[in-house]
Amino acid sequence: MAGFMLEQWHWWTITLLACSFAFYFSNSKPAWVAIASTVVGAILWFKPHFPVMYQLGIFFALAALGTVLTTLLMSGRKKEADEADDATPKRVMHVERLIGHVITLETPIVNGNGQFEIQGVTLRLRGADCEAGEKVRVVGIDGIDREVIMVEPLDGFEDY
Repeated sequence: MAGFMLEQWHWWTITLLACSFAFYFSNSKPAWVAIASTVVGAILWFKPHFPVMYQLGIFFALAALGTVLTTLLMSGRKKEADEADDATPKRVMHVERLIGHVITLETPIVNGNGQFEIQGVTLRLRGADCEAGEKVRVVGIDGIDREVIMVEPLDGFEDY
């Protein structure tokens, strides 16, 4: 009775599964499993009676080496990206605090859309068409990301 034999199609199956995981999870580590299993499958293509012990050794050596190298390289890049993110301060605008306030438009609202800059942040406005210099009242916030401010024109009202 012969022992368990890993065949070429076993390694191709592992390759397909690892590629699926790599693409689905957007991770490069399963890609190394796919690369290692492809190499072993290619060896078995040319030498069908390659010992199982050597197949597993090559597979684990390539997968482990690639995973470790990828982890080291990515951690260095992640540190650089984190340092770059820390260097640029992030502004947090609480636009819900603007509801009820009156603002003076610096640019006109045309076709229901306009812009307004406050504290270095440009906000999008939606409301009736108004000329630059007119005063509008903030009546709400629209949009999934809460990025559009709803305004209505003031007719003869003063700031409060």
